[in-house]
Amino acid sequence: MRKFLLLILVLLAFPFFSKTLLLYKGSEGGYGYNILSWLAPELEVLGEDYEFVDVEKSLPDFEDYDFVITCYYSSSMPGAKKYLKKLVDFLLNGGKLFIINNLGAFEDSSGDNPSLSDINYLYLLGVSFRYGWRQETVFSYEIEDGYLIKLPSLPVKKAFDGFEVFSSNVKIVSYAVTEKGKHPVIFYGPFGGMALFDHAFNENGKPVVDLRKIVKDIVVGYRENKVLMLGENHHIRKIFEYALFEVDSSRSGVLQKYRAIVIPNVSFLEEKEIKSYLENGGVVILVGSGAHYIRGEVVLEKENLYIPQDITVGERKVGYIPAPENAKAFITINGTPVSWMEKREKGAFVFFPEDLLGKWSRGILFNEFLEASDFVISPMVNAFSVFLDDFPLPAYGIEYDILGTTDEIFYYKIWWRDMKELCEDFSIKPITALVTSYEQKTNYDGFFEFLQKSSSIKILKNLIEDEGVDTGIHGYNHVPPKSENWDLEELGKAYKSLRIFLSQLSSSYEPVAFVAPNNEIDQSGIEVLKSVFPTIKVIGTAYSLEDSTGEFTLLDDVLILPRTTSGCYPLQRLLMETVSTLLNLGTYHHFSHPDDVISLDRNPERYSWNEMFDQLRSFFRIMKENYPWLRNMDSKELYNTFKDYFENKPRILYHDKKIVIVLPRTAELPRYFFLKAKGDVNVHGGVILFRDKDLCVVEMRKYKMEISEVIEDGR
Repeated sequence: MRKFLLLILVLLAFPFFSKTLLLYKGSEGGYGYNILSWLAPELEVLGEDYEFVDVEKSLPDFEDYDFVITCYYSSSMPGAKKYLKKLVDFLLNGGKLFIINNLGAFEDSSGDNPSLSDINYLYLLGVSFRYGWRQETVFSYEIEDGYLIKLPSLPVKKAFDGFEVFSSNVKIVSYAVTEKGKHPVIFYGPFGGMALFDHAFNENGKPVVDLRKIVKDIVVGYRENKVLMLGENHHIRKIFEYALFEVDSSRSGVLQKYRAIVIPNVSFLEEKEIKSYLENGGVVILVGSGAHYIRGEVVLEKENLYIPQDITVGERKVGYIPAPENAKAFITINGTPVSWMEKREKGAFVFFPEDLLGKWSRGILFNEFLEASDFVISPMVNAFSVFLDDFPLPAYGIEYDILGTTDEIFYYKIWWRDMKELCEDFSIKPITALVTSYEQKTNYDGFFEFLQKSSSIKILKNLIEDEGVDTGIHGYNHVPPKSENWDLEELGKAYKSLRIFLSQLSSSYEPVAFVAPNNEIDQSGIEVLKSVFPTIKVIGTAYSLEDSTGEFTLLDDVLILPRTTSGCYPLQRLLMETVSTLLNLGTYHHFSHPDDVISLDRNPERYSWNEMFDQLRSFFRIMKENYPWLRNMDSKELYNTFKDYFENKPRILYHDKKIVIVLPRTAELPRYFFLKAKGDVNVHGGVILFRDKDLCVVEMRKYKMEISEVIEDGR
């Protein structure tokens, strides 16, 4: 009697499951049925429906199933050829197959036996079969960590068959070591596998290897960065999409494939599948309200968030669910936790009040997700920039009491001196944004306003020639380039005049950065801008905008780069606005203006420039000390980095206690990631740049990187 072990790999990438078929032979006295019954509880944990069928009584329609597990002792089957053909069709249509013991269809009781070619149609996707059943003495086993239950008594004579695994996608769970070498005897790929009974069970019929774990891995597939969002929410979608997670908005298949499930109300926790997902290691995030309300100062708690200090956000009224006694507090009001995390069985439950959900809090919610996870990696950009918006700018010789001098002297003798020194101290290459006029005219009106003070043109010439400064433009004037504001032909004329004006200063100057006046621009404005300045690659807007120009995106080969924070104070606001994107996709972009100090809305407390500048310096010092891994970039670097980030996405696969990250060969190295890991990890193909408690920043230096948890017993 042949005993055969094989691996089946299928062509489709990630099929979703709904029902599993458990096939056995009734003539074998409960042999296969009993083993399959031992596996069935794992399917229940996964929320997978299943059905037992005696293959000798009826051959079911495989189209009704997504996963088939077979367990046969004998090699003979009525209608063996027909059975093999149905399995081939099942696999080619995206199904998965796990075979325990042997194929069970080498011989047909009618005598119409399958040929070797018939059998290899089925095995062509990962295994090549040749006849050659034999017995050899096994001296030892090499079994993957996490799968061993109990080794059999050794040495022992075991059965082998004539097959070879040729697929590189195979995970070998167990090798049997004989005099003739190492033989894979239990293994699987992302879409199927096999286990020879002689090697999966001992002489008493007790399991040696955890087949339940293999079944779970096959059902779930190689887990990737996927999130299930039950109930559409723009902010939640953007949070995970920025981190290159795939977001599903409808259920399809087992829940264990998701890194998190986001629910809109507590009633979802009563569902059997979600409850099982949470208890077995999943992260469930409830973004909703509660019956309790509180008003007061919102505080982001440093103890459990990746922030440099407690950050006050302002007064809010919030509906919340009271935190359990053992919960971790992320956000509090008057000392009361209103966003928190509680461990439940093997998983974690996070509550986040919908009253606090907005752009400013996206990074906080993503940080909470990372904190709730045991072992997860998230891509991030790792870039920041500093824009000197409205600089150079027209000066009018007006004296301001708060300055103690004229605007011209302040802009070009004091403000520029201090900002240049600040940037040098923190190794920052500033990006400027020239504005030549504040006249609200929508037609070309010359450059007299900019040229009336010699300091403006002198600084502009110097900036264009200064390699330590990235000189960009802010438009012809401060009217937003939108079709509702401009006749597009007039807008084109104004831009052409600006191009000619700049060419008088430098024949080689080609701007790369454009900051939209008043942070607003539309598709028409972008098209006119690019027609005159084709070298523009970055358009600065504002993260506070609620349209598409308020999001980080590539649009017509231009990077839309929203500013995340601006001004000089208060420090708490600067930190709060910065972490909104820093904790999500590892980036922030600060804008300062020469006239901040004389602006009533940007300096309502009427601080002096020295007071404002001290807070701004403190902000950059805190950012440098707490996030030393952040890379400063000019406009060309920003464009290239974001373009590569969005267009060359890594593939992330989760194995047992190991994460494998693979980048396309078109991607630029290095790449960067947030890694949440409770204990020590080994990194191959990269390095850990920074660690704060359980959160690491990882630099990927090769196109394939593996990160594995260090097992405490040293195995």
